[in-house]
Amino acid sequence: MSECNFYTPEEVRPLYGEIVPAYQAAFSGEPWYEVSKCADQLKRCVGGLSSLAIGTTCELCGNRLTQPAYEAGELTERFDTLANSRPTAWYTEINSDGLTLAAIAWKATPSVIAEEKYPDVPVMERWLEANPGDNEIIWLDEVFANKNLKPQGNLQNFGKFVTGLAGMLEAQTVAYRTKEPRMLTAAKRDFKQVATIFNRKTDVPDRRDFIIIRLDKEQ
Repeated sequence: MSECNFYTPEEVRPLYGEIVPAYQAAFSGEPWYEVSKCADQLKRCVGGLSSLAIGTTCELCGNRLTQPAYEAGELTERFDTLANSRPTAWYTEINSDGLTLAAIAWKATPSVIAEEKYPDVPVMERWLEANPGDNEIIWLDEVFANKNLKPQGNLQNFGKFVTGLAGMLEAQTVAYRTKEPRMLTAAKRDFKQVATIFNRKTDVPDRRDFIIIRLDKEQ
């Protein structure tokens, strides 16, 4: 049985010791495989991150990989920066073994989201302005599970925590991007017709699918 809780940034800070390793483990696995920082001066790895383990040598650039994709200090600094710059909220699930899932969301305009999340895809700013619109929305920044503690069923409360985070941050439109198929399935399962999925191959100029959930249109 999991304990589910919502937090302000100040309240969640004592959990960083569990959140950080869960984040590192989650994004090192499928479908992300973000294990180490790209050591190539040309940064030919997508997003500047490599799927190779630390200590191995990249065949593409010939450099040895020495840094984890996400360092603990960088993550905690990023979480604190978000908390200090905009309305931010957290959700966690914890069972008897520890933290099994966490999510962080924040509120901003689509132009801010484009600037921060799509600096390498300039066309996304126009796309965002045409789709979510100009008003502030909830950006579901990260959802990550510790599958070592809970291998399956980590998104069973997806609808509950998305709605709860939106309520804390006081906005009715939620958006996020993902390569994880289960994040698409959960959106359609829990929000049905008010969840719109933009396919990365045909509908959105990005390498990830894009989802918009309009809670104000729920029946």
